[in-house]
Amino acid sequence: MAFGNLVRRDANCLELLRSDKIPVTVFANEQVPIEPVAVAELQSMLEVQATATAMYQACPDQFHAEPHLQKVAVTPDFHKASGIPVGTVLQTEGFVIPQAIGNDINCGMRLHLTDLSVDKVESHADSLETTFREMYFEAGRRIPMQWQHRESLLLDGIRGLFDTVDPRFDGGLWSYFHRTDRQQTLARIDRAGSLPAAKIVGLESYLGEPDRVHRDSQIGSIGGGNHFVEIQRVERIIEPQIAHAWGLRPGQVTVMVHTGSVSIGYASGSHYRSQLRTHYPSSLPHPANEIYVLPLASPQEGVFWDAMHNAANFAFANRMFLGLMAWASLEKVLGEITFPLLYDAPHNMIWPEQRDGRTVYVHRKGACPARGFEQMEATPFAYYGEPVLVPGSMGASSYVLAGNGLENAIHSAAHGAGRQISRGASMKKYDREFDEFMKAFRVVTPVDFRRQEIARRRDIVAKKLADLRQEAPFAYKGIGPVIETIESGGLARPVAELRPIMTIKG
Repeated sequence: MAFGNLVRRDANCLELLRSDKIPVTVFANEQVPIEPVAVAELQSMLEVQATATAMYQACPDQFHAEPHLQKVAVTPDFHKASGIPVGTVLQTEGFVIPQAIGNDINCGMRLHLTDLSVDKVESHADSLETTFREMYFEAGRRIPMQWQHRESLLLDGIRGLFDTVDPRFDGGLWSYFHRTDRQQTLARIDRAGSLPAAKIVGLESYLGEPDRVHRDSQIGSIGGGNHFVEIQRVERIIEPQIAHAWGLRPGQVTVMVHTGSVSIGYASGSHYRSQLRTHYPSSLPHPANEIYVLPLASPQEGVFWDAMHNAANFAFANRMFLGLMAWASLEKVLGEITFPLLYDAPHNMIWPEQRDGRTVYVHRKGACPARGFEQMEATPFAYYGEPVLVPGSMGASSYVLAGNGLENAIHSAAHGAGRQISRGASMKKYDREFDEFMKAFRVVTPVDFRRQEIARRRDIVAKKLADLRQEAPFAYKGIGPVIETIESGGLARPVAELRPIMTIKG
């Protein structure tokens, strides 16, 4: 394949040729479709190097080092977004690009294991659907929090909750939180789910009032779009040794969570992005691609890290509580179960990392970290590499993989199948495919299609079906070629295939 400056180098990757010599590798085999509009958006985004250079020349005192966009990797689920394509991984020095992680800061994946059998879950499917709907959408979620709990959450993430929530504070889902093991939980979340922030930025109203217990609509919320909580079964073990070490076995029931910081992240991101525009040097024309950079000796640097960490810490807790909600729902119907965490990691985040004794900044927008065993030293995954959780489209297989730490991919892999048609285009055809999907697959939404009084409200039914249609399998690339590229390209090794039993969507 070759169009524009994108040239295939081998069976699994292409190179985007550029006059500025920035190394850009696109991982995609011949079966992975690539949108010309996504390539054009990528080309436009790369002008950010010129923006950083112009700022350095105008304001050198705001930089610790000369700014460089050192390399770019694009994962197989690459598709157009708003300014920066999904599936883009960037490595910079001297500056960061806050827009390069999207609006949903620390959107990510979480996977729990259970000791349930598929037969037991499927034989109680109707009761589980009712219970999940009550829990996620009908006021069944009970997560009371005090001012100091929210403060510790935003400032120090999951560790902050373990430090401040007294075991006697056990109403609602806190009883399930106290059943988790602190050490094991923190060890199985990237960066322990705890990113230090010096202060809370722009979220003061979220704290509530001191000495009062509050409930809010954000914590424990799935969000929209392709976010979900899914009950799955282990369909196939691909790498038995790693699967055994990680506790995966054929026929096992698992729970996968995909969400992020929802409106908390949007508020935090909007705050620091507006700061970048406001403080952009008046002597320079604003960037044509509207992508602003943050020099790392800028007065705004501390605000950025605090705001991003506030939102990221919230997202870690949000995924945790969504998992606890699934645990509580399963036990309500099926009795006591085990519910250990396999792993939780973001795919929308900026991380400072060390390369050859220098600090660089890895930006991932819709890309899973896929570090190898060397980078996972002193974690439970030091022998096999980082767990990589790659969901397919709704109704399709998801995969658990082990990261290889491929340098050319900036230690990253895809975060899903990736869209192949826009949400708008999905509404214009594919009627037969959507009808077949809805007949074959069980989706739990706030709207219970089984209720006669709901079925008579065609406006309500049509609205929810339209939401589901935008996320149906025909809107996404096939997961098979994505996983084949990840494996053959050396990004990660497939460990297990998971198939959906029931999906919960907001």
